Amino acid sequence: MNDYTVGNIFELYSGNEVLSAEQQAMMDCINAYVEAKQFKQLEYYLQQTQGIEQLLIDHVMMDPTDKSRWDWLIGYKLIDTIEDFARVNSFALTAYTYHPNDTFYYALALYWTGWNDFVITDEDVALAESLIEQGPEEVSGLLCIALAKEFSHLKQHYYQLAIERCPWTPEPYLWLGKRHLYFNSAEGKMLIQQGLDRVKDT
Repeated sequence: MNDYTVGNIFELYSGNEVLSAEQQAMMDCINAYVEAKQFKQLEYYLQQTQGIEQLLIDHVMMDPTDKSRWDWLIGYKLIDTIEDFARVNSFALTAYTYHPNDTFYYALALYWTGWNDFVITDEDVALAESLIEQGPEEVSGLLCIALAKEFSHLKQHYYQLAIERCPWTPEPYLWLGKRHLYFNSAEGKMLIQQGLDRVKDT
């Protein structure tokens, strides 16, 4: 995989070996919301509280072998009002280097390619192709959509493959439905409806 610089987690790490008292208090608050299953309140807290990103970066770097820490950090960067896809891409790539058996990180990184200087190489395509066939549904679906976005001349192939490998993903149905409207409106409408049904389900 090639080099990347935007949002490189090593450059963002404070270097602290333990959380500060303030960071620990924030982490305790986060855990309390999770234990109480108060997820709307948790999301609001994450959006409104200064220093959450630094807390989560430090928390990861103190033990990068703990996957749940990566999940917290990457999930935080995907919150609607925070969305930072360049860092999602970079953090997911770094997470994958620590957890090469968890191909979801790799799929997530490829899905958000284009938001920083990371470019998909032939090696990435070969790995993605093998994971599409062998990986879990959500990995296959993300990789198919990532390659469809990257290679416009193969869009239809990868979206059809996404439906085969991960039939609950809405995006391929919606794209193929719009395309089919031009030459088979009934089939196009059916595909769009299937996509909308999957949006509701997700």
